[in-house]
Amino acid sequence: MRPPLPAVLKRKLRPTNQWLAVSLPGPQRIVEVKLVTRHGEFEVTDNNAVAALRPLTIRLGLNPQLKAALEVTDRPKLCFFDRELGRPVGMLHLARSQDWNTAGAQIRLFEAGGGRHYCASYLRRAWDTWRYEHAARNIPPEKQLMSPAAVEQLMVFSLCPRPVFLVSVDDGTHSNIFPMDLVGPLVPERFTLALRNTSMSVDTIKNARKVALADVPGDACEIAYKLGAHHKKRQIDWESLPFKTQRSRLFSLPVPQIARRVREVEILDFQTVGSHTLFVGRICSEEPLSAGPQLFHTSGIYQKMRTRYGRPFHEAYTPVAR
Repeated sequence: MRPPLPAVLKRKLRPTNQWLAVSLPGPQRIVEVKLVTRHGEFEVTDNNAVAALRPLTIRLGLNPQLKAALEVTDRPKLCFFDRELGRPVGMLHLARSQDWNTAGAQIRLFEAGGGRHYCASYLRRAWDTWRYEHAARNIPPEKQLMSPAAVEQLMVFSLCPRPVFLVSVDDGTHSNIFPMDLVGPLVPERFTLALRNTSMSVDTIKNARKVALADVPGDACEIAYKLGAHHKKRQIDWESLPFKTQRSRLFSLPVPQIARRVREVEILDFQTVGSHTLFVGRICSEEPLSAGPQLFHTSGIYQKMRTRYGRPFHEAYTPVAR
């Protein structure tokens, strides 16, 4: 009989948690994101978001300077820098996919083309990669939204904490509220949302052409995760929600009273990008409701590094697998 491993060794051999829910003041200003090109670096912290998970596709908004720099750069990089620790934490290579000129904005879509984080030693990175790949072998290919390599690239992208929203939608026939984190600002008063094509609310948003985005409080993580089941529904029972609702200012959509802030977004255009539908919208109103930290997602390996430096994020909930 093989003797059991010591508890300390067991802990060291566990793979690092891929995802972590944390509670931070919003908007986050801890991690700076820069696009590195042959013609210089461009600060894009408030101008990047995921457009699809399969293939992993990143969205950037273009201005004339950024567009000109990208035209002479074959393989730009997104670089992530921790302002508090004063050190780089990761890098992601980008490969041009397509351009989309729509709704008063120029958008470029990039497929992730490799990258790495700087949060751990080579041995830890290699061990985590092996454990992630080993775990993926037990999942049928048809149930894997992303390859293990793409998951690790998404972990790099998530070194910059990503806010979580509760999205309300109603087209007069179907109505729903569900969590999203593939969301981000584009240019002043523009926003993008990427929703999985299999979500029952994709058609509802296309029909309604309006949504309300509610910032989730950091202590409401468990509530947000439970509402993830709503992605499989077209219609929900609003009376059964674990919070009270009120009507949004312009669209009169039901929104949670516990929200930190509510923004109403008019959907101007959309297109299918791989596994997701990418919506482009205009922010029509913004209403603060309460003060305090809000819910973000980040990478587990990043939290592990910040803990070593004595600067861990406040964890909002037990890590979950995507």
